[in-house]
Amino acid sequence: MKTLFDLRRESTSKIIESIKKLYNEPIKVVRLGEHSINACIGCWNCWLKTPGRCVMKDQMAESYADYINSDTVILVIDTAQGFINYQAKAFLDRTIPHYLPYIEIEEGECHHIARYSAYPDMVFYYDTEGLAADEEQVIEDYLYRAAYHFKSRAYRIVGDSSLHLKTLDSRKAKNRMVAFSKTEPMEKLVIYNGSPRRSGSNSAMVLEKAVEFLGSQLEVRDLKEEHQWDEWADSFTSEKHVMFFMPLYVHAMPSHVMGFIEKLQASEGSISFFVQSGFPESSQSYYLEAYFERLALRLARTYIGTAIKGGLEGLQVKPAKQQNQIIKPMIQSMMSLVNKGNFEPSRIHQLASPVSLGSGMKLLFRLLSRFGLINFFWDRYLKENHAFEKRFDHPYLS
Repeated sequence: MKTLFDLRRESTSKIIESIKKLYNEPIKVVRLGEHSINACIGCWNCWLKTPGRCVMKDQMAESYADYINSDTVILVIDTAQGFINYQAKAFLDRTIPHYLPYIEIEEGECHHIARYSAYPDMVFYYDTEGLAADEEQVIEDYLYRAAYHFKSRAYRIVGDSSLHLKTLDSRKAKNRMVAFSKTEPMEKLVIYNGSPRRSGSNSAMVLEKAVEFLGSQLEVRDLKEEHQWDEWADSFTSEKHVMFFMPLYVHAMPSHVMGFIEKLQASEGSISFFVQSGFPESSQSYYLEAYFERLALRLARTYIGTAIKGGLEGLQVKPAKQQNQIIKPMIQSMMSLVNKGNFEPSRIHQLASPVSLGSGMKLLFRLLSRFGLINFFWDRYLKENHAFEKRFDHPYLS
């Protein structure tokens, strides 16, 4: 079965009919328009309480069976600000229930283990109007990467009058194509907290610590407060120094962060980014860094750089002393940014280490796995939620 998910704001039948002709076989069309996909809130219920099932009750959740029982899924998406738009990003974020919380190492990186025995090919279609060539490449690289992590082969439908399939190839994101810049010491830095979690957010914990050290020099705004977006988007044009601080979600920003970014207009000032993730290696964040470099150019802002920090998984349950050891270098980097006007290269390099997992780390991972220590965190909560026996469920398989 082939399923086409139409994720565009405005549905047009012309491109869908052209795609049907390209395949010349029956295709089920699922229209997931604006507001039909709730943003992932990072609650982990699909891993820890109802294994394989999302807590959301929306049209996206109703279409999970269509996704997992297809041999090919075709995503017709919009772009915005040089990237896939928030609706397309929300779709990818919400596919997480199809995978297990458990981790395996592939080519020096952590990957979630498959819940199902097979996954559909992922085929993407989007218009290129308004995209620079390097932005188009950033999108391709990202979509390939998302499909790769989802155990799927990746393709893109290209062409105007005549459509054809293009195989998306493996390309590592090129780290720091745009140089980190410098500005004057900052009287105030506005930080947009991009965590989607309602509570227990690592981003919020780090930013609370940052405020303790920098006080009134920081103003933190929580992007979950969507009713404030229009006001904040207006004030963005007059804010001299801005940072986006967020967790990594499926190799990019959480979808609601993209929703806010879509509202921004070009203006003078500096912009910086801070990405934290549970995975220990930083390589998985470089696809997002590649986009942020170009976003700074679109917004005509001085690009101060992107700081990347991995290894924050389980931060909330660690002893206070260990929490402080993990957070301290992040705070030091932010203090350097505010007080000196730039990220110190040595600190950014230290934060991003390791870029990938070496042979020693792989050996340690295997040893810890053998004694059940790698999965201890997840198994503990599964047992507390009386869901341990259901952890490998395949709820959407026909």
